[in-house]
Amino acid sequence: MSIYYGTYNQYLGARRCCNLRTQGLQGPTGPQGESAVGPQGNTGPTGIGGATGPTGRNCIGPTGPKTFIIDHPNDSTKYLVHVCLEGPEAGVYYRGKGEITNNKSVTITLPEYVHNLASDFTIQLTGIYDDKIKVYNCSEVENNSFHVYGENGEFYWLVHGKRHDINVEPDKESVTVKGTGPYLYI
Repeated sequence: MSIYYGTYNQYLGARRCCNLRTQGLQGPTGPQGESAVGPQGNTGPTGIGGATGPTGRNCIGPTGPKTFIIDHPNDSTKYLVHVCLEGPEAGVYYRGKGEITNNKSVTITLPEYVHNLASDFTIQLTGIYDDKIKVYNCSEVENNSFHVYGENGEFYWLVHGKRHDINVEPDKESVTVKGTGPYLYI
């Protein structure tokens, strides 16, 4: 059964990858996992089917990924299992494709709210090959935009930003841990 959420944010609000509590479908059994993880191979983590990589790791364990499901866009009898990206910061990203057409530069404009949402931006550029190797450079993000400099050509861009700081190593006595199972949160 598919439930429609008006926007992706509504979907995320209703399906927090870290807050799924019900037992879902059992995923495929994989090859034997690492001895510290256990011999059972892949099983479904709470809330979803358990498709994971070829190592046979058990997603239920404390080191398993935080997974969530979405309907498969091409096959209504299947789900797609996606995993939350993890890192020691609350980050955001924006990406797109750009093109320089004046042999000098182009301005890439981010959504107007970005300056109120994130800071400390990092920009990565990947040139699209067109029979010539080119070098692209960029400015820093200012006023929700940045400039890419170089010869005429197309490129992909990826901007990461820090949304806010988190305490990565809190003392156990100073926090209240919520949730059950592998998906605990503060």
